[in-house]
Amino acid sequence: AALSASISMLSLMLATGAALAQSTDAGSVDVQAGRGLPPIQSRAAVGSQAPAQSAPALAPVQSTLDAIEPTSIVSDKVIRDIAQPTSDYNEIVKYTPGWAGSNPNGLLGDSKGGWRGLANGQYNITFDGIPFGDENNPTQHSAAYFPAGFLSSIVVDRGPGPASQFGYASFGGTMALNSTQLSDTFGGSISGSIGSYNTQNTTITLQTGKIAGSEARALIQYSNSLTYGAEQFGKVYQNQFLGKAQDKFGDFTVTVLMTYGTENYTNLASGITYQQLQTYGKRYGAINANPLTQEFVGYNNSQKRTDMSYIDIDGSLHGLHFDNKLYTYAYDYPALQNNSTSQTIEGPMSLTNNPLINSHCTANPKICNTGTAANGNKFYVPITGVAATDVVGYVKYNNYRAFGDTFKIDTFVDAGFASGLLRTGLWWEHGSNARLQENYDYTTGMALPALGNSLQASYKLDLTSNTTTVQPFVEYEWSPMPGLTITPGFKYEMFTRNIDALVNQTTLQPLTYTHTYTSSQPFLAANYRVTDELSVYAQASQGFLVPDVSAYYVWNPAVASIKPQTTDNLQAGAVFKNERITADIDVYRVKAYNYDSVTTVNGLSYYVNGGAVQFQGIEAEGTYAFSHGWSAYASAAVLSAASTVAPHLRVADAPRFTTAFGVVFDNGKYFGSALERIVGDYYGSSGQSAPKAGVDTTLNHVKGFDTTDLVIGVRGRELQDFGYLRNATFKLGVSNLFDVRDTAEIGGSPATTSPATAGLTYSFFSGRTIYGTVTMSF
Repeated sequence: AALSASISMLSLMLATGAALAQSTDAGSVDVQAGRGLPPIQSRAAVGSQAPAQSAPALAPVQSTLDAIEPTSIVSDKVIRDIAQPTSDYNEIVKYTPGWAGSNPNGLLGDSKGGWRGLANGQYNITFDGIPFGDENNPTQHSAAYFPAGFLSSIVVDRGPGPASQFGYASFGGTMALNSTQLSDTFGGSISGSIGSYNTQNTTITLQTGKIAGSEARALIQYSNSLTYGAEQFGKVYQNQFLGKAQDKFGDFTVTVLMTYGTENYTNLASGITYQQLQTYGKRYGAINANPLTQEFVGYNNSQKRTDMSYIDIDGSLHGLHFDNKLYTYAYDYPALQNNSTSQTIEGPMSLTNNPLINSHCTANPKICNTGTAANGNKFYVPITGVAATDVVGYVKYNNYRAFGDTFKIDTFVDAGFASGLLRTGLWWEHGSNARLQENYDYTTGMALPALGNSLQASYKLDLTSNTTTVQPFVEYEWSPMPGLTITPGFKYEMFTRNIDALVNQTTLQPLTYTHTYTSSQPFLAANYRVTDELSVYAQASQGFLVPDVSAYYVWNPAVASIKPQTTDNLQAGAVFKNERITADIDVYRVKAYNYDSVTTVNGLSYYVNGGAVQFQGIEAEGTYAFSHGWSAYASAAVLSAASTVAPHLRVADAPRFTTAFGVVFDNGKYFGSALERIVGDYYGSSGQSAPKAGVDTTLNHVKGFDTTDLVIGVRGRELQDFGYLRNATFKLGVSNLFDVRDTAEIGGSPATTSPATAGLTYSFFSGRTIYGTVTMSF
């Protein structure tokens, strides 16, 4: 019923928008420009850059009239007025069509999500146009790098994008994060918030404005966040810094940005077993206070450190426009991370349940002895010096740094009917990664000794790897008639991964191997501006995703290495936008080849090629602005993601539908929102399994969920008399108003274990969270 209501509301908005197009003030563009804001039809006219109380200002999500693929923009006003102050980018984009994700730890901590059934790692995430991700695979840690206070907007492109859009995973699209914009005037803000689970945040922003009458500007930002977590022992502590400066040198603008951050947290389990759920409940994160167990908090904790820097030179010379961005970013552990061997084994260690290098003994039986307990269970006799009751685990580091450069050049080609904008350029990046996992006896505080010359008894993993990415492109934006642009393009990708392992993961053997993957990615898109307020578009393109490092966790990668994933994409849509309405609708069909699936050997997961998967559906979103600051919003997506070999089997984490709807209000002084989000049923991380005799293969079926978020706030200038403060903003929010604690994810496959529940893990929504924020501007 909610889905039908949302689709009906969107249809009404589109119909109303077509009627209003004839009556809209023809001078609205000039009026908008007169306010110092961009034209209402431009991509930039969203959030605070749109007229107050207009639909583009109030919309939780909106598209753009120049779209060439399904696009959703989340504005600065949404980040400031609707999102929680400790939100990561996954939380911020949750109202976009087709999105599904969650954070079981509540207001702070790493979360995962994706759209259309695509998971993190199957799409790009960029920051100011720079692709970033782990070196072992193109995934990200959402609690690292960029807190909400450092972002001015997020743009979700659900498709490979034009040839000029760089990234590791054009397979599924791009989530583009944009940093805080520099201001021409001096000022800033201090914001503090407190919420459920002792969650706290402080964000400070200082803008210099134009310095001494020059074009030079700068800003400094600091964000500090702390939570004790919705999950027991789920403490997270985060510090982030950002500096940004810009100046003009003749016809060129130079921008420099630097970030630095640290994060301390407890290694909560990604999911708990059925037995743990029954015994301890939904808030259990497989962490406790008992040092005799695998779950002890002292054996499961980590520190992370991240940084990103770039220098961007942008300008024109002799009719050519240049944009070159030289950058580096890093992710490392300043201290060894602590991990127990298995957070699923409850109770003190004994001969019958000690998981001492279990997988290593299986792969290398010569380094272990076995025995039989009184109950008949087989166990591994510990290495000399390690008691059977000792708690064993491993310490690890995962440190990487990348250096890269994005270069783009464009020029207008005056060729009569064939005139257009020619763009070309290149992305180059080289990354280095060092990873180690060393077995450790937490009871004695000693690393496990090696047996003779064998490293396998001491190490689960010891390797270095390097990646090099080269992506040249060319595209031509042709305008054969007023309002129509046709853009063909071509991108070539060459990705090389080198691994040099003393102890390779899974096999525990040495490995030196290098492989280069290549891909040709053609692109064709068209956008036609039907009127000043209505456009239609279509796109045909190909995407690409290289295998992650798990493809190398085999004895001979040259024989067993999986193939890269590729996609064929067909998408079309329409966008309507004026001061009263923002609305868009699209249809898509994406066929993915060599689709990855996960298999587990000796308790370690790695990827193998599956067959082809087809993603298809219809998506829509819209906002209608009433008078006096009121607006209504709705979005909906009807989705299908299933194997082409067995169309009745759905892929992992692909809901049947998503919808969101509600109201947003802002009259300048008071603001607020009430938004409901519904996500249809889906299957857990292994997807839907084929029926199997005697096994209930639907045990990993997630029923779907709905959550409601409320925000109320007030802005005032009453504090001007107390010095330099311009105004104060007070904001109170309640996320998940009705305290939904439903299952959010089920890991494992019921078709591969007996009993079926033995191999499943569960995670849940964090329940109701309440927070309050005070922001002082100066």
